[in-house]
Amino acid sequence: MVTPIALTLINFLHELFTVLWIGGMLLLVLVIMPVLKKQFEEEKFNKVNKMIKTRLSIFTYIAIVVLMITGLLMTKVSALTTSFLSFENIDATLLSIKHILFIFMALIAVFRSAILDRIKGIEKKPKSKIAKILLLVNVIFAIVVLFLSSYLGVIAVLG
Repeated sequence: MVTPIALTLINFLHELFTVLWIGGMLLLVLVIMPVLKKQFEEEKFNKVNKMIKTRLSIFTYIAIVVLMITGLLMTKVSALTTSFLSFENIDATLLSIKHILFIFMALIAVFRSAILDRIKGIEKKPKSKIAKILLLVNVIFAIVVLFLSSYLGVIAVLG
């Protein structure tokens, strides 16, 4: 049996690291990138962008791990489903869709930050374009995940 304090701590960590990851992506897309684009020529922009990406990647990786652990713990005690990636009812299906999107988001984040730059045979500009597209895809997935989380939270409260 999980105590209310333990469940509160798990949920708090889940929400905190969701804010760190998704908030970081939104801040990057809506504030940092546009400001850097206006302030720096391409070479300086790429250098500063790489430094920001490196720093944000650390928080992203930590967030992914914490979200996986807390998410699995929350799924164990959830009244919405009996198992991970269950499609037994509409609520379990929506939760599973949220988890699938999270998996895609994690894979995109790792690919974007650790693999894309190391791929040989692709020039810098196309890599930059791919990185931007993947970031925007992750932002869209993140918004859907937040919506599903909000909806499922309401369903859990209403019973």
